[in-house]
Amino acid sequence: MTKRILLATDGSESSRRALREAAAFARSGDAIRVIHTVEDPVNLLTSAFGKLIDLEQVRRDMQREGEEHIARAVLYLREEGFDAQAHLLDLRTTGETVPEAMSREALEWAADIIIVGTHGRTGVRRAMLGSVAEQILRNALVPVMLVAGEARAHQPLRAGGHYERVLVALDESETSRRAFDYALALARTHGASLRVVHVLDLPGPFLAGFDPVPLIEAVRAVGEQMRAWATQRMREAEVPGEVEMREIAPVGEGVADQIIAAGKEADADVIVLGTHGRRGFRRFTLGSVAEDTARHAGRPVLLLPAQAPHAEAAKG
Repeated sequence: MTKRILLATDGSESSRRALREAAAFARSGDAIRVIHTVEDPVNLLTSAFGKLIDLEQVRRDMQREGEEHIARAVLYLREEGFDAQAHLLDLRTTGETVPEAMSREALEWAADIIIVGTHGRTGVRRAMLGSVAEQILRNALVPVMLVAGEARAHQPLRAGGHYERVLVALDESETSRRAFDYALALARTHGASLRVVHVLDLPGPFLAGFDPVPLIEAVRAVGEQMRAWATQRMREAEVPGEVEMREIAPVGEGVADQIIAAGKEADADVIVLGTHGRRGFRRFTLGSVAEDTARHAGRPVLLLPAQAPHAEAAKG
């Protein structure tokens, strides 16, 4: 199944890493649309600066810079053998914010995934995780891959796909199961191994006199059920890999810490997460586990919103 990949670029280092990651994620026959948004300098600069600066010249410079960014990105992708096209979005014309424009483009172009760098620039503002990138994820109806500026260097593409190791975090929520399905399809498409991490978020602390053993055993029993379910699904799909159980104490490190550690230990090419699911007694939501993982993983993190389509979009 051909995928349609929407890639945001702004010329920053994280944006260049996102470009290379798009080439790693894509397979032969996929279409990639590279977009660059040009914000209205009148909205970005105060009236005081407006009296000293030719804002129309600033706008023309921003447009020219954007055209150069996307031209270089398209050239790179075409040299890698992909069907790539460029699209410059003028936000003065559309009256949108960057996240709104990205979400609309994804919808109108029927994108299967959005790939965006974090800690890059959008116009003259910082596109920090927690602002533009997070807003894109909040608005998106399709999976979003966040590629941090400090992510490890891209390796040359290899025949049959770039990804060799995919990691997915699994809990008992429906969104998490769909993230597992997506990761399973992604691993199978790339001929990669799949590592499934189920973090046991043990309850507590408890009041004196309360026996926590039955409750803790129940949590572990659910974990074993998840292990058996994931193992069976991987066996049926003929995808190699393993299911790992990791525990965290009620006080101290969090779920994201364990996911990040697992990603580093496995040297995963990408981490797949579902958002707005549950992890034990805590919310597995954007702004907590998902954002913490994306911020500190040091590798691309692919996030599936609760409203994202089913995993078929991962198949190539």
